[in-house]
Parts: sequence; structure tokens; C-alpha cells
Amino acid sequence: MSDAAREEAALEEEARQRAEEIRASEEAAAQAAAADTGPSPDAEIAQVHRSGRQHDHTATAAYQGPQLGRRRGPRR
Repeated sequence: MSDAAREEAALEEEARQRAEEIRASEEAAAQAAAADTGPSPDAEIAQVHRSGRQHDHTATAAYQGPQLGRRRGPRR
């Protein structure tokens, strides 16, 4: 195989790999766009704090930490 043929084969392989990377990136971007259905819970909470209105705290249960001072079972 001549140098020119090897170089051409290497360039074609590089182009094929780059095309595959681009396709994978486009596919990932399409999936991310499909999953983006609205503002995040953090953005909603920030908007409520800025507006001063009352917030429905049922949606923020995931943000609440454990309640300290509560024990289960009898005290010793």
C-alpha cells in the first residue's frame, strides 16, 4: 500500500469516527431536549422566593432533611 493510499484510509477512518461522534452528540442533545419539560424544582422555588407568594411545600418534600430530635422507641 502506498503512502498516499494509507493516508487516505487514515483520513477516511478519522472522518467516519468524527461522523459517529457527531451523530452520538446530536442524539444525546435530542434526548436532553425531549426530557426538558419545564423549569426545574430549584428554579420554581427561587421564583417563589423572589415573588414573595406562598409556596406549596408538598412539592419540596425531597429537599427537606431529617428532622432532628425525634426518636423512635423508648428512651433509655
